[in-house]
Amino acid sequence: MSVLKERAGIAMNVRVQLADVAPDRQVTLGALALVDELGNMLWHMKYGQDLKQRALHRASLLLASRITLGGRYRRGKSAVAKAADEKKQGDSGADRASLLVRFAERAIVEWIADQCQVCGGRGMLGGGGRITKRVDCKACLPVRGAINDRLRFSRWPIADGSPCPVCYGKGFYEEHPFPEVPHLCGHCNGSGKEPVSPSKRALAIGVPLDQYHRRWADRFDWLASVLLQIDAATEQEFERGLRAR
Repeated sequence: MSVLKERAGIAMNVRVQLADVAPDRQVTLGALALVDELGNMLWHMKYGQDLKQRALHRASLLLASRITLGGRYRRGKSAVAKAADEKKQGDSGADRASLLVRFAERAIVEWIADQCQVCGGRGMLGGGGRITKRVDCKACLPVRGAINDRLRFSRWPIADGSPCPVCYGKGFYEEHPFPEVPHLCGHCNGSGKEPVSPSKRALAIGVPLDQYHRRWADRFDWLASVLLQIDAATEQEFERGLRAR
């Protein structure tokens, strides 16, 4: 994450606002308000952690409108052939619009939550510090059980004998096992990125899995690059807004 994105994220985060950690928050938010609406909403969700369903839906509508006007997602066939296929399948205009919104929403969700859920984006697992582990002392467990049973049915306190030589009367002892050896994360294969799930994509946009592989896999890759372009353009507009102030 760049310095500008980190600065914007601190200013947009509600917890940081309450803690009053960012003294130039108003200047930062003012510069961010000058950028494109879609880029503004995407930055609030990704870097400001402002994850609201209403904002996600609004951003999905804006992105779907943008790719519809661009027309670049309709690749591979002419407009006449596309219309003939859609008429043959019986898809209405409302269904196509809803499909595009779901397509845009799924792409935005993947762009926001792009870090591996297992390793947190590090690409590695293990290598942490030593962990203190409490182990129940088995040497004095029968004695402690007998004492507890006698105390349960007796009105008089029972004088304990000498403490256990293993746990010294605590009932447990501590172990300090060696940390796990660092190794590549098997979930993301060391990339730090959340792997793509074709089945989840197909379920999110509401199409069969074979149709996703045939018609939508390349479109998801294309829309991911579009989101990266929007992110870069938003950063440039944000930087110009800061300089103007």
